[in-house]
Amino acid sequence: MTVKQRLATVMALVMLGLAGFAQAAQDPRDLVQETVERMTSRIDAERERLEKDESYARELVREELVPLVDFKRITRMVMGEHFDQASRDQKYEFLEVFKNSLINTYASGVTLYQGQEIRVLPMREEDRKGNYARVRLEGTTNDGKVIPVFFTLFQSDDQWKVVNVYVNGLDLRDVYRAQFAQSMQQLGDLDKVIDSWSAESADLEEKVDVETGSGA
Repeated sequence: MTVKQRLATVMALVMLGLAGFAQAAQDPRDLVQETVERMTSRIDAERERLEKDESYARELVREELVPLVDFKRITRMVMGEHFDQASRDQKYEFLEVFKNSLINTYASGVTLYQGQEIRVLPMREEDRKGNYARVRLEGTTNDGKVIPVFFTLFQSDDQWKVVNVYVNGLDLRDVYRAQFAQSMQQLGDLDKVIDSWSAESADLEEKVDVETGSGA
């Protein structure tokens, strides 16, 4: 499998674990287990339409992803020191661009789920700290390689929302934050960085090797 195919597969597995977090608070591990079972069944049942209709794949991901991720918190972290310098309009514009880039990434990989095993691991004592929780999964790629995936969730107003994902030790939030900082250094203009984000995010799939957890 190519780097892009491997990353897309893992992104599909990651997406499977996202749905359902924005529900009344309960044990995060049980919530993920129920969600994985529900989403894998949905992909199997709707596979033909998902494969033929890219817009429907994006629609499915938008339905499941948008309410469940704390995009405001992630946007602040990705923009880093530039967040306070940005206007209100620029912050919300980047939030929308970032959200849409994730939707497109997940939608492009969702049908790569072909019955690969996804194991939700038992939670350990150190996986819960205050309003934060870590839920650990293991996803198996088509060639049998096991990829560990960790979700970091934050509980607010009795809801759990995703604030970060680690794939095989790779901190995806840090990857995007480094990408944003590099773009600011190269372009020197926040509006230009926002305008170029979608294309650069697509290119990121070719730069990250999820098997080694490092940049290419």
